[in-house]
Amino acid sequence: MSKVKPAPRSGVDWIGYNLKITQHRLRQRLDAELARIGITAPQNAVLLAVAGNPRISNAELARAAFVTPQTMQAILVNLERDGLIARSPHPEHGRVIMTELTAAGQKAVAEGAKAADVVERQMLSMLSTEEARLLCELLKRCAVTLNDEPRQGSPLRS
Repeated sequence: MSKVKPAPRSGVDWIGYNLKITQHRLRQRLDAELARIGITAPQNAVLLAVAGNPRISNAELARAAFVTPQTMQAILVNLERDGLIARSPHPEHGRVIMTELTAAGQKAVAEGAKAADVVERQMLSMLSTEEARLLCELLKRCAVTLNDEPRQGSPLRS
């Protein structure tokens, strides 16, 4: 008896495709909310990262904002020009540049966090609290799994 092969899935049935569509729409909405306060999503990510760690390196900032180190340098120049951050040499390590939030930068962090919260609440508005928690947990597990080395012939779990 021959087995019937399942029909190929269309893109709209792929989790990765739906994840990318969701990420794209999330970014569009976040960009629109952040534009009201005059910053971009990568700038917001940088401001939040600096708020959490003033000694954060440029490489770590680039990873936090999902940009290249070259792009990060341009973002930092713009944030400094706009008066949201101040950069100065580390008092003990001359080659290390410290980045600190200015008063305007602290205000932008607070407003950016509110904007991101508004967008996230909209995105999750059709989910229960438990569904939102589960979605978050599942996405974290997927990210960890993709960080592992690929396994040859690894079947999908059902």
